[in-house]
Amino acid sequence: MTIKKATLKDIAKAAEVSVATVSYVLNNVTTQTIPEETKCRVLEAAKQLHYVPNLAARSLVKQKSGLIGILVNRADNEGFWRQLHYSPFINRLEQLLTARGYHVVLFSLDAADPKLDIISERKLDGVFVVDVRTENFHLISSRFSIGVPLIVVDSIIDDSLFYKVNYDYEDAFALAKASPLAPFGYIIIDSFNNVELAHYIASLSGLGQDAVHLLKDEQSLSRFMSSKTTQTGLALSEFAAIIAAKYVNPANLAVICSAGCPDILPNAAIRISFGNLKAEGAYQLMIKLLAAPREGPDNQYVLVKAVRTN
Repeated sequence: MTIKKATLKDIAKAAEVSVATVSYVLNNVTTQTIPEETKCRVLEAAKQLHYVPNLAARSLVKQKSGLIGILVNRADNEGFWRQLHYSPFINRLEQLLTARGYHVVLFSLDAADPKLDIISERKLDGVFVVDVRTENFHLISSRFSIGVPLIVVDSIIDDSLFYKVNYDYEDAFALAKASPLAPFGYIIIDSFNNVELAHYIASLSGLGQDAVHLLKDEQSLSRFMSSKTTQTGLALSEFAAIIAAKYVNPANLAVICSAGCPDILPNAAIRISFGNLKAEGAYQLMIKLLAAPREGPDNQYVLVKAVRTN
């Protein structure tokens, strides 16, 4: 049995608007003033009808491909915690972009030596670059034409031409330090390809180098934890905390939930969470830049605030 594809006319009927209004909303036309309530109604109708845009037709009409790239930098032999770290972020970002009518193309790049030929073969309307080494950033960004929005995630990059979406770690540390476990005797930081971000996070702890552990493998973490069994500690990411909880009482851990899955933590651990706000913030910024590339926020760093959830 062949299932009939939903059309703009079907969406217009379901949303009780004109076909033209549906076209304006789905194509993100900025020259038309459409009430937010109407936009939401159209997008919800498109979702309920499982509408799939004709990307080939859209590309011919708008000179756009309808493709958004997510470039995740991966280190050799990275631990399972890094392999899983960005899954919630990518899943939520893909959901938001798909609902808006875009198709998402996910690329895994060698963080040390990114191969970029396959990227050059794709005509992307916008790009997210995740956890990138500073020395490789301009090599990657140069592969995209002027006018293609490129947003950097989880990285400190000294280039005012590009927007960066990061967690507000200063805010998160303030919440952690207000918890009953403070002051902390040590901190465990997830390994980042962007070493500037890792160094910045370490500096916020106020601890000496011997009290800061950069998680690269469980064996070195177990050695680090052997002298910390009676101290309270702070872990950056849920996965780092789960490994640490093998060696210390989880009731002595506060966790800044940078992976977006706080529910996997032991109940006794204190959680500082960001929810899905990083994906939401990155998505909203991309949509704004796609519509008006020169009308982004004044601040090149978009920081996502944290909340304590227990």
